[in-house]
Amino acid sequence: MGSYYAEASGENEQVARAIADHYRPRFSGDEPPASDVGRVVAMADKLDTVCGLFAVGQGPTGSSDPFALRRSAIGITAMLEAGLPVSLMGAVDASLATYADAGIDFDRDDVRAQVADFFVTRTKVMLRDSGASPDAIDAVLAAGVEEPAQVIARVRALEAARTGEREAFDDLATAYARANNLRDAELGEEVDEKLMGDAERALASAARDVESQVSAALAADDYAAALAALADLRAPIDAFFADVLVMDEDEAVRANRLRLLNRFVGVFTDVADFGKMAKGGK
Repeated sequence: MGSYYAEASGENEQVARAIADHYRPRFSGDEPPASDVGRVVAMADKLDTVCGLFAVGQGPTGSSDPFALRRSAIGITAMLEAGLPVSLMGAVDASLATYADAGIDFDRDDVRAQVADFFVTRTKVMLRDSGASPDAIDAVLAAGVEEPAQVIARVRALEAARTGEREAFDDLATAYARANNLRDAELGEEVDEKLMGDAERALASAARDVESQVSAALAADDYAAALAALADLRAPIDAFFADVLVMDEDEAVRANRLRLLNRFVGVFTDVADFGKMAKGGK
């Protein structure tokens, strides 16, 4: 009815259509609004409801969701996945700021964390319902990714890489897990090349190159390229473990090798926690 009133009031067709569409998607699998304006209005309306109710302590509990916030979150996530160019957490911050400016008393940091966790949980459910592997989902979330569209894209890229090159992928995940288990984060990542042999220098050089490639790929939201770059570390890390005794008796050499492993693991940090995928499969 709002769309009819808008037309009767002289609003243009785009505004009227957006008003008609802003309730969509109404349920999982429903069509999203047809226009960008409709999708923005639909997201704003749903997110305003989610943030407002969390701010006053009325978020879902257990099976109780009287205000259908889970359905709203699924709708928002579906629109973001479809390409709506909006940062969820940026929008959450803006929404919570509006409530704070209106005089609503709440802990903004705590509510922000609750809303972020709420969307992460909904995104996990959507991914699992679509057949995604729990270990791939956990690996991506362990990298601290909060944006639903990024979580979904990274999980799908991760699973595509594992399916396409299963043996190489599993070897790399195992090597990552081994390096992660041995490393000592307190030592930092600054290495002394004078203490290195050929295999160590090769790994250090590869890590520098791949780190740059991964950073560029993530900036472009090209997760397949980021994973392809990480795959280039398989040969140098295999050679490192084959040729080098990490826990050398010489304390300086041992610490330097541990720092190198810290650097190797650090290249993966912003993409996914491959250690969670070492056992593979669903």
